[in-house]
Amino acid sequence: MDEIDKKLYNDLNLKIEIPDKLETIIKQGLNKRPPHYSLSKIAIGICTFLATTAGIVYAGTIIYDKIWKEPEKVVGFYTEERSEQDTINSEKNESVMSEEEARIKTREILEKFGYKDEKIQSIQLQNNSANYELHWIIQTENNIHISFEASEAKSFNISINNVLYENIENYRTTQKNAEETARALISKYGYDLNKYSYIKITSNMNSEEESYIWNVNFYKEYEGIVNPYESISISFIPEINKIYGFAISDKAFENNQIEITEEQAREIALKEEQKISAKYEIENIDIKLKIVSMNGVAYLRINDYDQLHKQTSSNNYPSEEWVYYRTDNCVRKAWVVKIDYNIPDSVNKHDKSYNKNDERFSYFIDVTTGEIIGGSCI
Repeated sequence: MDEIDKKLYNDLNLKIEIPDKLETIIKQGLNKRPPHYSLSKIAIGICTFLATTAGIVYAGTIIYDKIWKEPEKVVGFYTEERSEQDTINSEKNESVMSEEEARIKTREILEKFGYKDEKIQSIQLQNNSANYELHWIIQTENNIHISFEASEAKSFNISINNVLYENIENYRTTQKNAEETARALISKYGYDLNKYSYIKITSNMNSEEESYIWNVNFYKEYEGIVNPYESISISFIPEINKIYGFAISDKAFENNQIEITEEQAREIALKEEQKISAKYEIENIDIKLKIVSMNGVAYLRINDYDQLHKQTSSNNYPSEEWVYYRTDNCVRKAWVVKIDYNIPDSVNKHDKSYNKNDERFSYFIDVTTGEIIGGSCI
C-alpha cells in the first residue's frame, strides 16, 4: 500500500463524510485491485461513476454532495391567474407568519420610521419567480410600500414614495457627508454597522453638485469578498434627512470550500457555451470570486436559448409566455465567469430589435462542486 493509499484508507477509518455504500466499495477495491493500481485511482473512478447516481461530486480527495437540483419550470408567473394561484398555495404554508402577525410587524416598521398613524390599504403574501421564498407585500393609504421575508422577517424594505413629490430638488451634500449622514441615521434606527466594512455610495444625478437623493449601501465582507445579501441600505434627501428608502438584507452565505480553480471554472463555462448558438463571438472573459445567489437564468439560457432571447428582446413580450426556472434559495461562493461578446460596428444598437443581453453573460460556477448554479445577463 503506497502513501496516498494509506492516507485515503485512514481517512475512511476516521469517518470523513463519505456515503456508506461508497466507503464499502472503496475498501473492497483495496483488496481486489491489480498490483499496479493505486487506491486513489480506484476511488476517483468509483466517485466519477457514482456522481450521477448518488448525488455527489468528487473534488481533490474530498467528496461533496451536489447542490444543484433540477429547477421548476414556470410559465407566465406574473399573470393575474398565476399570482392568485400562488397566493392561495402560499397561505397554506405553516412556516410563515400569519396575516395578523404580518400586520403587527408592519406597524412596528411604520412606527420605527415615524409613521405610526399610517393605515394599511393592502396586504398580500406573495411567491416569486426566482426561488421559493415568500414575502408579505404591504401598501399604505399614503403610498408607503413595505415588504419583508415571511418566515422571520429578518430582511425587509420600506419605500416612502410621497417624499419624491415634495420640493426636494434644492438640497445638496457631498459624498463624504452623505456617508456620515447615513451612518447617523442608521444608528438612530437602532442598527450597528461595525460588521459592515464595504460601502457603496450612489446618487440620483451625475455629480455631487446636481444630486439631491443619496443612496448609501453597507455590506459585510469575508476575506475581501462582499456578500451583497448581508447589507443595510438607506436612501435619503440631504440637509432635511428625509428617508426615501431603507432596506435590511440578512442572508448569510454558505462558506463553501474552494476546490475548483479559476481555470477549471473557465473550462466549465466555455463547455456550456458550445451548447448554445450565441449570436456573436467571444471577445473577452473575466473571472472573479464572488458570493452569489442560486438562480435558474443560466439553466434557461443553456436549455432554451431562443426562448430567453425572445422574451428579453421586446418590452411587449406577452407576460403569459415568459419562462422562468425556480431554484432553491441558496447563497454560496462561486466563480463568476463573465463573457463579453464582440458586437460588430455594423449592428445598430439603437434599433428596437437589439438585445443588450447579447453583449455579455456571466456563469456562476460553484467553487466546491463545479456545478453551474446560476447566471446573469448584467
